[in-house]
Order: sequence, then structure tokens, then C-alpha cells
Amino acid sequence: MNLNFRHMKRIVFIISMPFLFWTCTKEFFSRKDSKTPSQESLEGSSGNIAFVQSGPVGGGYPNVVTWDPNIPGTIYYGADIGGTGRSTNYGKDFEAVAQGLGYEESHQKIAALNAVDVNGSTIIVGGTGYRGLGGEVISSLDGGDSWSHDSSDIAFSAQNSSAPLPKGRPRSTDPSLIQWVSGTTWVAGTYKEGVWISTDDRTNWSRLNVFSGDVFVRAMAMSPDDTNTVYVGLWGDDASIENKGLWSISNLDSTPIATKVSGVPDVVESIAVLGNRLYIACGSFGVRRYVPSNNNLSDITGGIGTAVMSTAIHGVKRTWNTDRVVVGTAEGNGDIWVSEDSGTTWTNTTATGVSISPWGSSENLIVFEKHGNWALGGAKCDVAAVQVSPHNPDAWVVCSTSAIWTTDDAGTTWKPGNGFQILTYRDVEINSSDVIAAGNVDHDVLISNNAGFEWNSIGLPSVTTGHALTFSPDGTELAFSDNERDNNTSEGKFGVSSSPDTPLTPNVNEIVNPVSPKRIVGTAWISFPGGTNRLIAAIDDGGISTIDRINQSWTNWTSRTTSFMGAQSNGGLRCSIVSNGSSTIFIYDRKTGVWRSTDYGVTWGQVLSTTAGEDQGYLAYDSSDDLLYVSTPDQVLRIDNASTSNTTQNLSVPTGKPGAIALDPSGRLLVYAKPVGSGNSDSALYRNNAPDGNQNAWNNIADNTLRRVAPPVTDMDASDNLIVLVTSGKGMLISPNN
Repeated sequence: MNLNFRHMKRIVFIISMPFLFWTCTKEFFSRKDSKTPSQESLEGSSGNIAFVQSGPVGGGYPNVVTWDPNIPGTIYYGADIGGTGRSTNYGKDFEAVAQGLGYEESHQKIAALNAVDVNGSTIIVGGTGYRGLGGEVISSLDGGDSWSHDSSDIAFSAQNSSAPLPKGRPRSTDPSLIQWVSGTTWVAGTYKEGVWISTDDRTNWSRLNVFSGDVFVRAMAMSPDDTNTVYVGLWGDDASIENKGLWSISNLDSTPIATKVSGVPDVVESIAVLGNRLYIACGSFGVRRYVPSNNNLSDITGGIGTAVMSTAIHGVKRTWNTDRVVVGTAEGNGDIWVSEDSGTTWTNTTATGVSISPWGSSENLIVFEKHGNWALGGAKCDVAAVQVSPHNPDAWVVCSTSAIWTTDDAGTTWKPGNGFQILTYRDVEINSSDVIAAGNVDHDVLISNNAGFEWNSIGLPSVTTGHALTFSPDGTELAFSDNERDNNTSEGKFGVSSSPDTPLTPNVNEIVNPVSPKRIVGTAWISFPGGTNRLIAAIDDGGISTIDRINQSWTNWTSRTTSFMGAQSNGGLRCSIVSNGSSTIFIYDRKTGVWRSTDYGVTWGQVLSTTAGEDQGYLAYDSSDDLLYVSTPDQVLRIDNASTSNTTQNLSVPTGKPGAIALDPSGRLLVYAKPVGSGNSDSALYRNNAPDGNQNAWNNIADNTLRRVAPPVTDMDASDNLIVLVTSGKGMLISPNN
């Protein structure tokens, strides 16, 4: 954070003609979502700390949903990067609920989530992990208000698989992967380690050694006929995999035995139990119905066909030939099909299109304006889960690409739910007029000029990840880079918007990236006496380059050093740069530490050699008093006389895991601290009103919303009126700055 005019962030970009090839307004839309903050709540001069989740709805990938069996209208979700959340109004509005989690990265990666009625009370159980590594079993006994870490014995996979499984979607996720048997006994199907059992309420797990060879579990269901038998669906569409299709594991209360169900295809993606009947989604093999009591197996694929994958199934028990069965598809159009006669005939409920405006809004979601084929029923939509309400047979909820969708009229009307915040951000800046700019992984740069009430997207073609944001001193211009999010070998662009405060007419222009396709991940603007301006760019695997603007024209880029800013880690990619607006600049290179230049970015010397990892390594600078604040992986430091000194002082922030920091215009230092463990599981936001002199006066100003969301914060900024936190997978959080 760069602070001129006494603690205000000031880095300038101004347009000129050479190197500005063309103008592009990329997918620019205004959106009002019901979960964005109201203008009344956030605009104005002051207020109590009261965070709300904000930013455009949608993005990322929700994996699983499950209805509360005891509370009508309540839904819980689990996402691949966004953790857990809920709705209490049949999926019209969602909110993140993760208090008690957040201290492990895998807590954001939810592969299984099942709300189970245990003797009249709801227990929500979840499974986390990535490709069978670093996972846990988690649970909530109070409707998601708080969560517990039950066990690290087993792991799941909330994201894309590795061979021999399909590397993309469908994934090894399903609401059913953890099941209650009876008493304190539970069973779970893991990503690649088979089926496990716990007899002490999920604390300790042991593997059921009933298979030989690889076992890739995709779905589970308790038997409709025997409380000590569980059905397990496996993925086996590869010659190298020994175990395939549907199996029953009986004698769970004694010596378990696994028996293969003959005739079921090699792939089972999802299972629904309706009465004494099992309905089975079998991927590209279609849909089957199986009756265990008489071993009757029927192919009921019908009009759904096998050109798509049947990936999710649920329904309503009626009679043997009038069950309502609902199926979701993938790897083709991601449609929702329904049968009212147990699979004899099928109707595609999404064939004529869906609404891309969320419930209660007439504004379309940015994600589906930009990527229309990601919407439900689209060619790039993959359905991961479908669940029918146990209290209203016409209320269904669907997890699919970039949104959670609901219907309250049995598929006649489909809309995305509000408040599903799963977007990932890299950077955030606020100018003196409270215009917010946030660099987003999927939507370039998002801008709000009314405290988060509306959001607009700007960018440059072919790339989608916003980085290196900076406003001009008067806030009338915004500079940003646009990059490819997953590697440093394609694209890498730089742009300037001349009017971010009027985002419907942003006038976006491109300045040639000095080393494209490499990514610019941090920028600073300085000025010389006499009016020459200089842009300083920190480049992933490209060192530091500068470009000057003289008489309103940009010159050529000059490489200043490659001594640091080597190849960066893609996880949470960003770079913190601050300056005094003139000769002195500081950069935190996460690979090598903190660097300083006092000659306008020409030469550089190392100040601190402390390296940093993902969501670590932040700077804030009080240029009027020459105080540099440094957030390292384990402490926050102050350097007095920072333009000449390397001596650090520990500010004794009461956390062992500091993250993003920011100085507000009053000189108050904010430090975000993620939970440090299960014994200290709440997120914190510490503030020191006088960090230049009182190093021990820290107050935790985190409110209930911040603790409930448990956000993995990637950056933070503060103005006189606002505090804005941006996250990885949980959108933004915005509060008045009291």
C-alpha cells in the first residue's frame, strides 16, 4: 500500500498515444445482486465494522448440495475452492458458513457434504481434500453456524482427478460419500483408497479390506432393505482398473463382505434410493434402475441418451412405476431431465433455456453474460449434483459450472441462487473517491463506484486474470494487467482505463507489455520533478522494467534488473509494491524478500531476505514519516527511516499467521490473520490506531460475518469510508471503516 498525502495509496497511470494501440471495453456489464451491500449501509463517512459479502455472484465450481432433512428450505453447499455455505429460503439466497474452519487449505475444497437425520437431529458431515491428499472429515451440529474438524484419517478430492480417472469433469464428488449407518458408526467412500468405517462418530477410521486393487469411489447409498449394507458406486471405465460398477458391502456391524452387482455398467456416478429401488447415473452408459430385493436391473436411459454423461440423480418416492426421477448431465449439454414414471419417459426441463438473472433480480450475472454456454443447459455446463427437497417435491437444487441453480416449480423455471460468492481475486485498490477496483481470476478487473452495490467488468481480449492494479493520484485513471491465470507462457497484457469512476464508458487502452507473454504482477507509479512520470512493473520471471511518460507520450520499456522477480508460484500470484510517489520504491518478491530503490527504480538493494508463500508477503508505506510496514509469514515488522535503514522492529501483532495489511488515511494499520488451528479457529482483523509509536495496541475488529465466512484473504485496502478484503474463493467482504 503506497501512501502519499499522509497515508493514501498513490500510484499513477496516464494515457498517451504511442504504445496505445486500440480501445476495448471487454464484456462490460452492470450487476445488482441481492447479496451486495446496500448503498445506505456502506456509503457515507463512517459506521461500525459490519462486513457483507459482495462482488458478482457465480464463478468457480460448486461440487455438492444437500437439503436439511429437518428444516424446510435449508440447503448446504460445498465448493471446490469456496468451502461451505447455506441457504435458508429454498436456494434463493446463499451465504458462506465456515466458522471453525479456514486454518487448513483443504477446508476450502469440499468433495462430499451430507445432511443426515440422526435420531431427529441434523448432522452435516463433509469430506475435503485434493486427489486423496490433505483431506479431512468435517461436521456441523448447528446448521452450519460452527464446524468441527473430526478426523484427518481419510481424504477426498474436490477438484479435477488424475489418470486413470477423467482429468476434468465429472469429478469424484457427491453428497453421498459419507453415510450414517447407526449409532456411532459411519462409512465413507474416498477418492482412491476405497471404503472406510468409523465406529466412534467419525473420529477414527479404518479401511474396509473388501477389495483388491484400485478402488475409485464416486457414490454411496445405504441399502433400502438392510441397515448394515451400503451400496458403493465405482468408476472403472479403464482396462487398468480392477474394480468397477456397483457393489454392495454387507455385514457392516461384523465382518464386511463386498459383492458386485452383476450387469451394472463400469461407471457409477450417482445413486438415489427411492423406496426399495436404486436409481443409478452411470455416466456415458446412461441410467439404470435396480431393485435389490429381486435383483431386477433395467436400462431406463431413454431420451437422455449416451451422447452425454448422466452424472447426478435424485428424486421423489411414489410407487414402483410413478417415481419422480431427476437426472443431471455433463460432457455435452448440462441439462436437467425429469421422469414422472420411474424412467419410462423423460422430459428435458432446460431445453428451452434458463434465466441467468438470480432470484429477486432482473440483472444478468456477469459470468453467464461472458460465458453463456456455462449456464445450466449450456454446451460447457457440467452438472455435479442434483437434490430434491424432502419437504417440497417441486423444489430442486443443482450444482453445475459456476453457479447453484434452483427451481420451485419442478423445472419449469430455473434461476441461479443469489449470494453464491466463489470468485477468486488477486488485488484490490480503493481511490480517494471510494471507487473500488479488484483483480479477478475469471472476470479481469471488477469496478464499483458505489461501495459495492454494482459491479462492472473491464479487461483486454484473450486473457481473464486481473493483476497489478493502481489508480492515478486523482483517481481518474486505473492501470491494470491482464494475464493467463494458470501459466506464464501465453498472453500477458497491460491496460489503462481513463475513466474508472464512470465504468459504463471506461475507455480501456492497451500499453504493450515489455516482455509478453510474461505476466506483470505488480506496478508502481512515480513522478520526477518537472512532470515526467514513470511506471515500474514487477514481472513474473522477468525482473523489473520501467517506462517513462514525457509530454503525454510513453517511451520504450527499459529492463532495470533481473536480480529478483524470478519465476513466481502460481498459487495466489501477486506482488506487493509501494512507493513515496517519487524516488523511493519497495517491492516484496515472495521468492527473495523485500527490495528497495531510491533512484526512481534504476538500481535495487535488498532490505529483507524473508521469503513468503501464498497469501503472504505484504507491504504498506507511510511516505510522510518514511515508515515501511512488512507482513512476513510469521510477524509484522516496522522499518523506521525506511528509505535508508534496514533495521526492523516487531510490532507484536497477536497472531502467528499475519496476511494482508493496509494503512487507512488516518494512519491506522490493519492486519488480517487467518485461523492458526482448531484451537484458535476464528479469522481475525487486527487494527492498531498508532502503529508508528504504539506497537502493542492491537484490537481485533473482526465482526460475526468475517468470522462466519472464514475467508482466505488475498489482499486488502482501506479508505476513509471503506475496508475491502478480497479472497480466494469467497468473493469480497466490504465494511464501513469506523
